[in-house]
Amino acid sequence: MMRRLLYTVTILLLALTLRAQDAQFTCSVDRVEVPLGQQFQVTYTLSGGNLKRHSGFNAPDLNRNFLTLSGPSTSQQMQIINGRVSSSMSWTYVVQARGTGAFTVPAATIEYDGNTLQTNTVRIKVTKAVPKSTQQSGDTRGESEAIDKEIAENLFIRAIANRTEVYLGEPITVTFKLYSRVAFQLENPIKLPRMVGFWSEDIESPTQLRPKIEVYRGRQFETFMLRKVLYFPTQAGKLSIEPFEINTTVRVRKRRRNTGNSAFDRFFSDPFFDNYDNVKKTLLTQKVNVNVRPLPEEGKPPGFSGVVGSYDMETSLDRSELRANETATLTVTLQGEGNIRLLDEANITFPAGVDHYDPTISENVRYEQGTMAGSKSFEYILVPRYAGKVTIPSITLDYFDPVDRTYKKLSSEPYSLTIAEGDERQKADGVERERVDYLAMDVKPLREDPTSVLATEDPAVGPVSMLLFYLLPFVALAGGLVWKQRYDRMHGDVAGLKRRRATRIAEKHLSNAHNFLEKGDTDAYYLEIARALWGYVQDKLGLPTSETAVSSVAGRLEKDGAGQELVLKIRDALEAVEYARFSPTRASQEEMQALYETAREGIVAMEESLRENA
Repeated sequence: MMRRLLYTVTILLLALTLRAQDAQFTCSVDRVEVPLGQQFQVTYTLSGGNLKRHSGFNAPDLNRNFLTLSGPSTSQQMQIINGRVSSSMSWTYVVQARGTGAFTVPAATIEYDGNTLQTNTVRIKVTKAVPKSTQQSGDTRGESEAIDKEIAENLFIRAIANRTEVYLGEPITVTFKLYSRVAFQLENPIKLPRMVGFWSEDIESPTQLRPKIEVYRGRQFETFMLRKVLYFPTQAGKLSIEPFEINTTVRVRKRRRNTGNSAFDRFFSDPFFDNYDNVKKTLLTQKVNVNVRPLPEEGKPPGFSGVVGSYDMETSLDRSELRANETATLTVTLQGEGNIRLLDEANITFPAGVDHYDPTISENVRYEQGTMAGSKSFEYILVPRYAGKVTIPSITLDYFDPVDRTYKKLSSEPYSLTIAEGDERQKADGVERERVDYLAMDVKPLREDPTSVLATEDPAVGPVSMLLFYLLPFVALAGGLVWKQRYDRMHGDVAGLKRRRATRIAEKHLSNAHNFLEKGDTDAYYLEIARALWGYVQDKLGLPTSETAVSSVAGRLEKDGAGQELVLKIRDALEAVEYARFSPTRASQEEMQALYETAREGIVAMEESLRENA
């Protein structure tokens, strides 16, 4: 009973706290730089929650640094922006600075639902008075320029990066946010910035904009999160994330010219007589400059593949005792934070006499705390061919931890396999076993008939055939040794093995992409297309993940003596795949089919060129 009562009280307190957090109490000014002698407004605004729950607005002492000319004037406002209703209550003062310099507008407090809320403070700069000649020249500016300036001050977007100096492969989270003090409407499509030297992944892309109150540089805005993107730099140096661009329609009040009759102008300056125009405006964020540091050479493991992040590794072998030609499953799971999608296989040395096949890959990706996290699993099918005991050495993975700024190694325990003699009719899978059973049924046993055996003086086997019969085991032994040396050489050369398998793996991904295209699964289609083309190029050229960028691929092809036509074809194919993956507009069926053909033709052209130069 006591526990239930405590639980109920906790829930009630949590609910009261959440209700208080719904409301926002902020301080803002209409401008942060004011000439001496001019008036400006200080506004304290309560927004969100239920406005009826407030009481006891406590104004600060503004007369310490300012002269209060009027106020507070109270107003209540309701806005409908993009179909969402928001309300607020404001207390506004008209003040004037007493002298030049930097001053702080103090905070106010208010009682809301039993809690005390306090605003922020705002810093303003008071400059010397503006000469009249300058003021008159400013009044003669064109109306169009004045409207553009007004929109620029009250409607803009920002690209906010969580960091601007990273290591190669270390993620950067960029939030594209819109700030508004005017009525506006977004126009589709939203144009994503170009990715030069980055691999990007969308974290958030809201379909409905939800406003939040935020004070930026002393002024209160409604802010809207447009998109949050994760960028992984793929090359070192000074890089830039290009401006994010959106098109908007802004509702702007027409300016009324003065007639010289002050009474007439005052009467018609009432908002009731205002006229408005819809002005189309393209908004751009600032360019985000990023300094990408190369990974340190000190302590870099030999053959480092460029994995950056923080990872753990789990391995398992489903059975350690089996017969020859039976199958075992080795599973390697990498989990942690980093570019999970570009994680490559761990370093595995399979013992001679144990066949293995391309792994089945599965991944689980999520986004948390401004980075990509999750796991990626590789499942290998192993088929030992001979009886005995073999050992799979320790499985390792080298990665660079950008937090500790050191290289780290993950390693597993070695696995031992005890292999017993297998049945002659037992094969690696059910298909081969069925073939053996079919042959066993098809071959009829011999029937002995002593009466049909005739004696003859001629030998059954000639001397030449007998000699070949004796030499056959030695020929088979020599062939087996040659095959084993070739097998060990091929499987010991990991890079060479990837080059030989690159075409087959690319064909597999292209086939999957074609199936997804027919099913209408757009996201899976683009992912398979990217895996086919990028995986083929990376394996064929032996490029580590950290250097897999369009410029790196083009430079490597030129270094290897590839023709300019092939370089341009591969560059166009890679850029087409990247643009299509992250384009906000939905491509047509014809465009997706054309992208498929572009990727396939790029792989075919590169394969033919490599064969000619081999």
